[in-house]
Parts: sequence; C-alpha cells; structure tokens
Amino acid sequence: MFDSTQLFCLIDDFFLKFEPIYWKFLKQNFRCLRIRSARLSISKIVFIAIWYKCSHFNNFKAFFTGLKHNYSHLFKSLPCYQRMIHLINTHQLALHALHYALMKKHKSHYLWIDSTTLPVCKNQRIQRHKSMISIATHGKSSMGWFFGCKLHLMMNQSGDIVSTALSNGHTADIKMVEQLVEGLKAKLYADRGYISQELKLKLKDQYIDLITYHRRNMQLVQLSKEDEYHLKQRNKIETLFSLLKGTYNLVTSKARSVTGYFAGIYASLCAYQLCHQNKPTIQVSEALA
Repeated sequence: MFDSTQLFCLIDDFFLKFEPIYWKFLKQNFRCLRIRSARLSISKIVFIAIWYKCSHFNNFKAFFTGLKHNYSHLFKSLPCYQRMIHLINTHQLALHALHYALMKKHKSHYLWIDSTTLPVCKNQRIQRHKSMISIATHGKSSMGWFFGCKLHLMMNQSGDIVSTALSNGHTADIKMVEQLVEGLKAKLYADRGYISQELKLKLKDQYIDLITYHRRNMQLVQLSKEDEYHLKQRNKIETLFSLLKGTYNLVTSKARSVTGYFAGIYASLCAYQLCHQNKPTIQVSEALA
C-alpha cells in the first residue's frame, strides 16, 4: 500500500543534505543568478511530482486539483496549477539528482542491459509535432518505426536500476554501453543487438564481461550453464520496462517543453525506485554467488 508519509521522509532526508549543493550548482552554472523563491521547498516539489506518478491519474491537472481539494492540510500553501508545472520543470535537475543517488546504492556483479523506446507522439502526428523536435528523432525498434527518444537501462538481480541514459531515437544501443558501465565491474548480459567484438574487447579492459547469444551466421560460442541461465532471464528487464510504462506513466505525449519531458521521465524512474514493492527479481546461480 502506498504510504505518502514514508515517501516524503525519504525524499526530504536526501534534500536536507543535497539542497545547499544544488543551489550552489545552479548559481555557478546558469546565467540567471536570481531564482524566484517558492513557498514550497524542493523536497515538496519533488514529492508532488513523484506522488503523481504513483497515483492512478494520467492527467496532472486532475491529480493536482484533487491534491488541493483533499490533501491541502499536508502543505502550508499550494500554488496554482501553472506555477506548480513551472516549479517541477525548473527543478528537473533535482529529480535527476535523486534518481542518480538512488542508483548508486545498487551495484552488483551481475547486470542486465536493454533499451526501450520513448515515442513523443503517434506516427500519424510526426509532421505536426513541435514541442520535442529539438531532441526527438526517427528510430526503429523491433516493434517498428517511432519518433522520440530512447531509455537505456541496466538492472541487477534484485530488480533495482543500476544505471540509465537517455539518447535520441536513432542512436544504436551499443554506443551507450560504455557510458552505462563506467566505474562498474560485472558480468553484463545483453541481447543480440549488443553483439560487437570491438565493444567486447573494450569492456574487457574495464573488467566488464559482455555476454550475448550468437547470430545464426556467426561461429558458435560455447556458454557455461550459468551464463545460459542468466541470459534466459533477460525477460525480467522487459517486465521492468512494462512497469515503468504501464504503472508509472513513463511514456507521454503531453509534455510541452524539453525540461518538462525530462522531469516526467525522472519522476517515473524515482517512483519505481522508491515505491515499487514487488520488483522483477532474478535468482543468481549459487555457483556464481
């Protein structure tokens, strides 16, 4: 059962330590030295963004109206809808920082990698789409053509997210692997889309063992029983993507700015990391543990 109090405490504990660093970063890296102060703290802004993703609403205006009507006693003062959207978009970097901090807690020696598409609109509306045109591109997946971005993700045997990266829709999966595994040492299980001898040798120098199936026109690669078993468990990462899209509204066509689009993605990822109870787990072979 969803516990809003526990969720807020987790978020607030993080921002008690991180908030001074965050404001210092904004002042040093952005031209706008004056940032209009808000009545809501950053932890409350982030909390509302994540709470929305955990709710059954797929429309933020309806969720926020219900929040003001039923839960206004939890906040000293809630701004109007337009101001709330502006605050969430302004502090999408805070959502990103929380997501990054949660990932760093879950390192493992056994990792699974894959990517999923994030279409920003239906294919029939590509010619009319304007809001995400600066980052969205045409791409092709096993499900066909799409217009949008890609989410590249690594998970461990506990179903926790270990590393993520966003790219344009046309970016090949193998180009994002080195960025995802930076600083890690593990066995990495992937599908045939990650087959590359050059990449395998590069990762080996970084103590990453990339394991994939072979293609029909390739020389047969003998895999151990443990590696074959772990490769067959790759469907669990597809389950994770289904949860992100179905339960936490990862894919949306309602974003009207790039910052709002990123804020929605990171809010969905944080909602899964903080709130999801029954994550897709993989039983690692005892011989390897």
